[in-house]
Amino acid sequence: MVVSLCKQLQTLLNHEQIFKCLEYVFVYALVWAVGGVLCEKDGIDFRREFSIWWKSEQKSSVKFPSKGTVFDYFVEINHDGLAKFTEWSAKIKQIEFDSN
Repeated sequence: MVVSLCKQLQTLLNHEQIFKCLEYVFVYALVWAVGGVLCEKDGIDFRREFSIWWKSEQKSSVKFPSKGTVFDYFVEINHDGLAKFTEWSAKIKQIEFDSN
């Protein structure tokens, strides 16, 4: 988990504006390093359970939106260097697959 966290931070810290919102970047990387390996087993969605736990126990000033899970968001940094959590669906285009 520590190696995963460090690799994510190394990649994210290559951008100059990232230092203004370091806490957002750290929380995002930590959530994925710890909870990203979780899956569903025996009818229990451990990622969802982790998300519920994280949102209820988080003590930092960085808060995930209440909608969805913590894995439904990424850190978006605007031109002023301010960060916010944005849904992946806003960044990824929906595609329709025609099997014919």
